[in-house]
Parts: sequence; C-alpha cells; structure tokens
Amino acid sequence: YQKKILKKVSKRLGWNPNSKETHLDTLLRGLVLGRLSWLDDDSTIEEAQRRFEAHVNSSQTLPADLRSACYKTVLRAGGQDVYDTLLKLYRAADLHEEKDRISRALGAARDSDILARVLKFAISEEVRAQDTVFVIISVAMSRVGRDLAWRFFVDNWTLFNDRYKGYLLTRLVKFIAENFATETSAEEVEGFFKLHDISGTERTVQQAVETIRLNSAWLQRDTDAIRNYLTSN
Repeated sequence: YQKKILKKVSKRLGWNPNSKETHLDTLLRGLVLGRLSWLDDDSTIEEAQRRFEAHVNSSQTLPADLRSACYKTVLRAGGQDVYDTLLKLYRAADLHEEKDRISRALGAARDSDILARVLKFAISEEVRAQDTVFVIISVAMSRVGRDLAWRFFVDNWTLFNDRYKGYLLTRLVKFIAENFATETSAEEVEGFFKLHDISGTERTVQQAVETIRLNSAWLQRDTDAIRNYLTSN
C-alpha cells in the first residue's frame, strides 16, 4: 500500500535533481527513496547499489542529500562487506558531517551480528561521545535492533550513566525504551529503572512506559482492522 503511493512520488522526483525543483523536492527525494528501500522496492535498491558502487570507486560522487538514504539502502540489502566498506568511508571522511551521516546509517542493517558490531563501534574511541547516543538510537529504531539496543543499554548502563547527563541521556533512554509494544516489555523497562538509579530520567522513563502500554493497547485493539484494510487496498 505504501509502495504504491510512494512509487508515484519517486517517479516524479527521480534520482537526479533538476534546475526547477524546490528545496523541499530535494529533501523529499531522499525521504521517499529511503522509505521505498525500507519497503524492499527492487528497482530502488538496485539503483542505490549501482550508485553506491560508483561512489566508492570514485567514478560518480553521490550528492550529499542522497547519501543517507543510499547508505541505509545498500546496508539493509547487503552484509558484512557493505558494513566494512561504510566503515572505511567513515574512517576516510574529513568532514564530521559525513562521519555523522555514515554512523547514523549503520543501524539500518538487518543482520543481528552486524548490529551487535554497530553497538560496540558506537562506544569505541572512533565515535565522539556526543555522537554515540545517535548511533545506538539508529539501531533501536528497527524491529531487529530494538531488543539488541535495549540489552546493550542494560549491560552498559553504568557507562552511559557516568558519561552522559541531561538531554543526551534522556534522549537515549527515550528511544531505546519506547518502541516496544507488550505489557511484558513495559514491566521490564519499569522494573529496570526502579532497580537502577539513573538520575534525571524519571519523567522520560514514565513517558516511555506509558508509550509502550499505549502501543500494546493499540495493537490489541486495531491489528485485525488494519490488516483487513491493507489487504483489501
């Protein structure tokens, strides 16, 4: 259903910018192509792989506004070799903007072994402390990665508690906790923070647990209706 809608937009925008397009068109292109790759659209994935290979070989540089979507696409569709190539690009990048773009794309991997490597990479000396949080969040945003990211936080909570305060800590807690959708998960998150004092996160934890329970209630109430609608449309 999503793919049918987005393909029309993608056909209009294409991969290459034109002189008459607006800044919003430029931003929309990356969002649409990224979403189509997430939906496993074959033509989008194939074109992203072709352009990524040309970028790596220095025969055709990717425009900056397409790199994030392209990096995520090839990593989702690829494996360890693509991950290793992205790490090489990260290490060779001179601009922090490019390092940031690559590191935040790493969470797009589907393979749990790669995602485990991403989490370890996130707390390595190669990643600035203030960027670590966003690399971990990128892992937590996928169905495969959210359990890994939560367990990684639980196993390393003293490191995060010592390293971060204020905004970065609450942001990390929010995104590694709130994407679950079962009462069991709500109780686990609630129980962990009752046993471990992480100052300044109390309100964030409360909101995350509330969100998990809302997600759970929504799924129980509306799953069948949504499935029937999407099947018929």
